[in-house]
Amino acid sequence: MEVWLYGTDRLRWRALSMRHDQASIYRQFADPDMCRFYDEPACTLAEAQDIITHYTNASPHSNFARFAMFSTLTGAFVGTCGYHFLNRDQGSVEIGYDIWKEFWRLGYAREMLPQLLNICFALPEVELVYAVILPENIASILTVTGAGFTTITPPPRLAGTSHQVMGITRAAYYSTTSP
Repeated sequence: MEVWLYGTDRLRWRALSMRHDQASIYRQFADPDMCRFYDEPACTLAEAQDIITHYTNASPHSNFARFAMFSTLTGAFVGTCGYHFLNRDQGSVEIGYDIWKEFWRLGYAREMLPQLLNICFALPEVELVYAVILPENIASILTVTGAGFTTITPPPRLAGTSHQVMGITRAAYYSTTSP
């Protein structure tokens, strides 16, 4: 039995599962069309398994979480979303998401983003949520901009890269959204 943790009108989310998600994660991160928007090369099956293992080993006190998203209508795997690089001292966390290419430009990322922001801002130490986006990923830049993100100074680990770093503060997010 699957345990759905979160949801939106068209999406249900649950924790990643090696048993259920191995083929989908491999397909997602080994596809050249998808990988052009990641900062990593296409992965092998073993690397896809490592991705799932990493996220399934997360504890409630981990600095990361990742969810598998499925269509409420068809049950199809739509993609993943989550957070990582939680920096409790600086009060910031990086989000990430990937939507399978069959579902691009259908509004799934736009629908998922408020739920993901609510999850991040439920962490009491988080005051800033940011996304790291390759400049050529215009759709993702427009998605986060539509949610109120603005360009911010990159964290030190990204200094000197060409990434677009965009963020939103807790105050800015909740000034336009009820918690």
